[in-house]
Amino acid sequence: MKAVRVHQFNMDVPMRVDEVEDAKPEPGEVLIKAGAVGVNPVDLAIRAAKHPYAKLVTPPYIPGAEAAGEIIALGEGVEDWRLGQRVYGRAVGGSYAENVRLVANATAELPEAYSYEEGACITVAFYTAWNALVIKAGVGPGETVLVQGGAGGVGMAAIQLAKRLGCRVFATVSSDAKANFCREMGADETINYREEDFAERCMELTGGRGVDVVVELCACDNFDKDLDAIRVDGKIIVIGTGTGKGPGAEFRVPAVMTKDAVVLGLAVVNLFPKMPEVVRRFTPLLREGAFRVNVDKASRFEEANEAHDYVLEGQFLGKVVLVP
Repeated sequence: MKAVRVHQFNMDVPMRVDEVEDAKPEPGEVLIKAGAVGVNPVDLAIRAAKHPYAKLVTPPYIPGAEAAGEIIALGEGVEDWRLGQRVYGRAVGGSYAENVRLVANATAELPEAYSYEEGACITVAFYTAWNALVIKAGVGPGETVLVQGGAGGVGMAAIQLAKRLGCRVFATVSSDAKANFCREMGADETINYREEDFAERCMELTGGRGVDVVVELCACDNFDKDLDAIRVDGKIIVIGTGTGKGPGAEFRVPAVMTKDAVVLGLAVVNLFPKMPEVVRRFTPLLREGAFRVNVDKASRFEEANEAHDYVLEGQFLGKVVLVP
């Protein structure tokens, strides 16, 4: 089968489309013919060896964590799925390939209203947002949530989910186009961090109280200022460092104490045991059309390097996908 592979941990070394051995489902897995695969900032961070997950793979490897497509084979012990079903889910062994292995109990049926391109954008973005807002932060009606980087995939999902949960939502952006996009997703307020101090603006918008929860996707840049934006006893959910950024973030330890701040880290890999429950609760909402999935750009496998460059530039709205 055809697959995109990383041959060296270096963003300057192009990925290549290779012929590799056909994938076969292991016990507890389904194999799909991929209609589309999701491209996520973490893919770039791993490729640049700036993410802990880089230790889990050895070049040449197939990147990617999610895909959508049609089931073409079932692994041993899989009884809840059948051949031909349209599904999306978490990939095993990389997703930038014509055929992709998915974990059966972390796979969900893709409603007919959603394309494969849209389906390939759901698992990482929306399940991460669910983990942050529902499982970690436990947000509820009337709370105020600040989504850092609201125009990206997780940001897009977090805005919509927080509104669904009855929250007031602020989103940080870097352009008017991103501000418009976040408002379309449901954000009550947008803050252009290039033009104003987001922490000061959060205080203004909350009457000096501060936000209840920060969903932080660019911690290397924002973490210290997040401490100024939250209320006393506020929560910061750290999801990402920023696209291809390094591991460090400077912050004032006393500010953590004076705010009685709750700082919670989040990694998708630790969500895996909870995936079946997340799928069970999230799927009915997707079926009723509760969430919009914006595919900014769909590229062929042969354009994978350009797709990564596009994500690195940071101008995309929602998600970027690859199509075999």
